Amino acid sequence: MDFEINIQEFKTQKTAGVRAKTTLDKVPAKVIQLLHETNDYLDSIGVRAAGNPFSIYYEVGSFLVDLEVGYPILEDIVGNDRVKQNVIDGGKCAVANYVGPHKDIANAHRAVHSWMHDHDIKASGQPAREIFITDLREVDPDSDCTAQSVWPVIHESRAEKRRQKKAPK
Repeated sequence: MDFEINIQEFKTQKTAGVRAKTTLDKVPAKVIQLLHETNDYLDSIGVRAAGNPFSIYYEVGSFLVDLEVGYPILEDIVGNDRVKQNVIDGGKCAVANYVGPHKDIANAHRAVHSWMHDHDIKASGQPAREIFITDLREVDPDSDCTAQSVWPVIHESRAEKRRQKKAPK
């Protein structure tokens, strides 16, 4: 599967979400569960999501995944024992648009990672994430969804790279 990958600028975004650990094979179901949980909490306090839902991948191992799933918000929330307020830092990100079953989005992540390597673009150290254009709560798990694979990067233009090479050391 070929992906068109480009650099996009993202703004810092306040969020509400739940952080959890799960096994790699259960990520799609866990994402849906946590979207429901976060949405139910926001509904209960009268706060509306201010954008598309997301998942952030803090650590992806061969078996366990540490992720956060939630929604952007505009106002502060107190949270509860599960749903917490957080912030996603803004900045430049390498982005691939993905269409297919959520369980296969790892293909888009691998493509972005490979593209970054091929173009000598470095990860910023912030975790990769997914932004869901399709509401995963409303589609069958094996149905296609539309999402983005988003990797925060340190991106310098060609001109910036040339200036650095010419700068005295």
